[in-house]
Amino acid sequence: MANLENMEKYMKLLRVNLDLIQGYILYALGSVMMIGVAPEYLGVWLAWRGISLILPSWIYQWGDDKLYSLYQRLVLFFFETCTRTEVVLYGEADEALKKRESVLYLANHQSTVDWLVADMVSIRGGSLGHLRYVMKDTLQLIPLYGHYFYTHGCIYVKRGRFNQEKMIRALEYLRDPNIPTWLVIFPEGTRYYPSTPKVIEKSEQYARDNSLQGTSVETAVKNGHDGTSRNEQKLVLKHHLIPKVKGTWLVAGRLHDKFDAVYDVSVFYEGTVSQDGVRGNAPQLIEFLMGKCRRVHIHIRRIPMTEVPQQEEELKSWLHNLYLEKDVLAENFFTKDNEKRATVQKRLSGRVSHLSIWSTLSSFLFFTVLTLPFIWTKIGRQLYLQLLLYGTLGSYGWLAIRSVC
Repeated sequence: MANLENMEKYMKLLRVNLDLIQGYILYALGSVMMIGVAPEYLGVWLAWRGISLILPSWIYQWGDDKLYSLYQRLVLFFFETCTRTEVVLYGEADEALKKRESVLYLANHQSTVDWLVADMVSIRGGSLGHLRYVMKDTLQLIPLYGHYFYTHGCIYVKRGRFNQEKMIRALEYLRDPNIPTWLVIFPEGTRYYPSTPKVIEKSEQYARDNSLQGTSVETAVKNGHDGTSRNEQKLVLKHHLIPKVKGTWLVAGRLHDKFDAVYDVSVFYEGTVSQDGVRGNAPQLIEFLMGKCRRVHIHIRRIPMTEVPQQEEELKSWLHNLYLEKDVLAENFFTKDNEKRATVQKRLSGRVSHLSIWSTLSSFLFFTVLTLPFIWTKIGRQLYLQLLLYGTLGSYGWLAIRSVC
């Protein structure tokens, strides 16, 4: 009997070690591949940019969206296909993702993986190439990609030194009805980390000081976000930071006629709550890539653009109420009740959404074939280094001259 128990412990330890080794291999291979193909990607993009110079901007954007989709499928090959992460969809996800529309994508912010979840959602809606983000200005420093993100239609903003006019100019480009867009905003601005309580306390104090009180929790219940019936006023958010309105207001106002809807997206990473019911940090990029998050829960609510206010004060109140409702939904996933957490998928009618392996594997094979001449030939290696060096210097110089945020 003792020998059997020892054997079981040994096998369990072996499985853990094998999973750890597999995670490190995936992390190493994925990191090298996703970062390493940047010069090749730049070369393909430069070729398309040169060809499309004499063409209307929407034709350039059509081709660029195809390229962006190709690269993001490579990212998903590592972050979803290889990690075997399950994606569970809730709410109006199935119906919304059939529509192929331009949307304002508003999501809670708790991890460096949040932008990847937008990939997971948009690929299921056939709109992966149309993703564009409102991004913090420090991301400009990413070699090659920092410049590319801006040319793709992403918008850089400076935290604390927000330049409204520059954001408006960037939004004008996206007004073209021939450029389909999923514009992603994380209204909280800062990620919600339970390990940094000062940020959370500051947000809660701001809510109290400004009497940020919204509609009753019963409103959220009626919208199908909870299985219980309560009627109480919530003053502060328990699972989110107070959403900032300025960027969302500018986007909603300038692109109100372009967007068909707001996608209110709430993301919950399984394993965030300990056995004792204490919420910890969501998995970050490295942990996620190493397969430490087995399931991602994604709730989507589609709100027609006609229901979204355009006046700043009205939108501020609307946005805060939206986050009150997201907070009620979050209780289902961050509750201390282990049984309730275990049955959340069944109670909220979630379904696992599988991504076909070919939809990501094809991109991995494409970039592998594209990379081979750069590795095996002298000319290829020289071109790779030149694209890396001059592309990086040129992109930094271009961003500095344009002063994009």
